[in-house]
Amino acid sequence: MFQRIVERQVHQGFAAISRGDFDTLLKQFSPQVHFSFAGDHAMGGEFHHRETVRQWFQRIKRIFPGLEITAQQVVVSGMPWDMQVVTKFQVRDMLADGTLYRNQGVQMMRIRWGQVVEDHLLEDTQYLVNTLGRLAGMGVSEASAPPLKDAA
Repeated sequence: MFQRIVERQVHQGFAAISRGDFDTLLKQFSPQVHFSFAGDHAMGGEFHHRETVRQWFQRIKRIFPGLEITAQQVVVSGMPWDMQVVTKFQVRDMLADGTLYRNQGVQMMRIRWGQVVEDHLLEDTQYLVNTLGRLAGMGVSEASAPPLKDAA
């Protein structure tokens, strides 16, 4: 039963990101979450504060304004006090030059008593970095920005 609830929440969370509704999503995150996105690029980083994660999501929407994220497979294990969630997902966006950006990735998440305490994301990094370079060439300056940092 818990697994089905979490699986539904994952789908709803990706839909919230796609809509740009980060408040709904971030209510599920612990204030001291461990969040990471692999790579040394504008989307990369490792954060430990929910507010930095909010800034990261806002940056993603500025770089990829039409971003759509869908969960293709969700695997949940454990009990409510310590659940592990692994999700295979797909991202899509139509870029300004009319080309379709499509990438896939994996999310590994830990949830304790309904709060996300760890969230680690990995996409096809080389493809993402190449796309960020193209976007920077099209005038999306934030696509070439350094990774965000947690506030001290």
